[in-house]
Amino acid sequence: MSNNIWSIVLLGILLFLTFSGCTTTTDEPAVSNNDVLFQTSTIDSLIAGSYDGDMQVRDLKEQGDIGLGTFDRLDGEMIVIDGEVYRAKADGYIYQVNDTATTPFAAVTFFEADDTITIGSNTDYASLQSMIKENIPGPNLLYALKIEGTFENLSIRSVPAQSKPYRPLLDVVAEEEAVYHHENINGTMVGFLLPYYIENINVPGYHFHFIDANKTVGGHVLACNLTSGSVELDYTYDFTLSLPESSSFSDASSEDKDTLKAIEQ
Repeated sequence: MSNNIWSIVLLGILLFLTFSGCTTTTDEPAVSNNDVLFQTSTIDSLIAGSYDGDMQVRDLKEQGDIGLGTFDRLDGEMIVIDGEVYRAKADGYIYQVNDTATTPFAAVTFFEADDTITIGSNTDYASLQSMIKENIPGPNLLYALKIEGTFENLSIRSVPAQSKPYRPLLDVVAEEEAVYHHENINGTMVGFLLPYYIENINVPGYHFHFIDANKTVGGHVLACNLTSGSVELDYTYDFTLSLPESSSFSDASSEDKDTLKAIEQ
């Protein structure tokens, strides 16, 4: 084949690549997937006493703007709301959290409400859960929840920081939990409704932490009764689990589901 023919063939190939778009780039930004529940560590390891913080708060905030968890040495309940992380300590009060603080267990997502439910008067904890269940598409998705309202009464708890050798979580809760009761308080419950198949990794069913509107008090929700409010639901379709590198995690032994039920209640 002559050199002229090779030149014509090469020119044709270059023209094809140019006009087919193979050599061009697009300025459109990549679409991120916010429907992801991100979690560090597992609930079973926390129950077994794996309390050493592994992930820094600054890294956790890159994975979501709403959620819950705890802190290094089990020092208080974590509330993540509007991209900020708060600590409800054993004294029942809320404290700001430094980005270098660490967590042994937490779950977060970027919240985008897919549905909203209006809460009527005299809605207790059981009625609230039933109302949510009746309005979700089905039991097998992961749901992030934000409940804002006026609480006629509210029971919350937290636990103090632990020292090594760490005891199992059930023992800590039974012996050291601090429970606080509030009346006529405005605030927000953040948490998750997770399917049965998540057990051993996270808490199946409902799990909520509370922070008041003034960001002064908060903790793990034990019971509540609302006079008014709303539930925002974010349907979540993907799950990412990050496992700690700490020896306390790798050595932790699993617990049965009855232990988790006793702790959550």
